[in-house]
Amino acid sequence: MGKSTYRALVIASLSIPILGMLAEYGFDLVPRELTDLSQSLLMQSEVGPMDWLFLLAFSVLVVLGLISFYGLLRFRAWAPRFTLWSSVATVVVACFSPPIVLSGLGNATSTLGCALFGAVLALPYYSPEVRELFWPSSQED
Repeated sequence: MGKSTYRALVIASLSIPILGMLAEYGFDLVPRELTDLSQSLLMQSEVGPMDWLFLLAFSVLVVLGLISFYGLLRFRAWAPRFTLWSSVATVVVACFSPPIVLSGLGNATSTLGCALFGAVLALPYYSPEVRELFWPSSQED
């Protein structure tokens, strides 16, 4: 696997869920009644300190995600490990997120993006060609 193929996987793992989200909101794929019900349930709850803590953690994770995508695209040696740990932190924070309503297209593109991201995350550790891109072996002559 070459550099351009790996970069295409990294970009696809981010752009496919974003395109699905834009299509979902652009074409109103979620029924209005379901969206209204979801919004009314969220509005009934009071804003507490945990909500502000979640918002702060989510903001930090967005910055960490951008840094990890930059490192993966530029084949930095720190990027795979940094991405792994920021992904673990994202899963922990996602446990405290409020529920969201997705259409079939939104769910499918989100799942496809997660699967591609899993491949992007695993390839540096399991593919010798990709491992060489991140951690070139020193050749002594």
